[in-house]
Amino acid sequence: MFALVGGLLTGCVDDSDTMSTEQETDEAITLAAIDELMALPSAEDARSGSEELSVELRDALDERFGSTGWVVESRFSRGTVCGGTYDVLDGRSVYVTAFAEDQALDHEDWAEAVDVISAVAADHGFDDPLMLAEGPGLHQLEIFGDRGSVIRFGSEVSLGVTVESGCYLTDDTRAAIEEFGVPDPGRWARL
Repeated sequence: MFALVGGLLTGCVDDSDTMSTEQETDEAITLAAIDELMALPSAEDARSGSEELSVELRDALDERFGSTGWVVESRFSRGTVCGGTYDVLDGRSVYVTAFAEDQALDHEDWAEAVDVISAVAADHGFDDPLMLAEGPGLHQLEIFGDRGSVIRFGSEVSLGVTVESGCYLTDDTRAAIEEFGVPDPGRWARL
């Protein structure tokens, strides 16, 4: 007991067990994150759902305010929701961005457009709105869903709707995890 107290006072205590516990804790957190993401659909499947939601949002706006010429892009990205615990898992977020160039909403139509977007969003579990800007010439709304997903809707010079998903694993990453237990064995060996 005296040696332990003396060691604590002089700072000469072996802390290798503490480091091991921290590493085990980090590993347990990472393995739990792998389990969590493996229980979800793949990023490719999530992409389909995000694209369908984007179509619903655009159709609802077109039905109420007239048809617009939407330019649509769908892509995967690391995204902010794939950081933190998921950082080493090679996760991806889905971004579906649609713009109607040079077709901004009139300020008088903004409140109704928000109602249209909010109704469709609510049907898909997006129920946490944040109004970022609401004035003539600049309108921006974000509606948050689960797992960091968000719908962004805005009107300035152009009209825009973006659907961003939470973090998912691609089919390739899922296959590597099923085979090796981790996303990229070569990379994990270097960590």
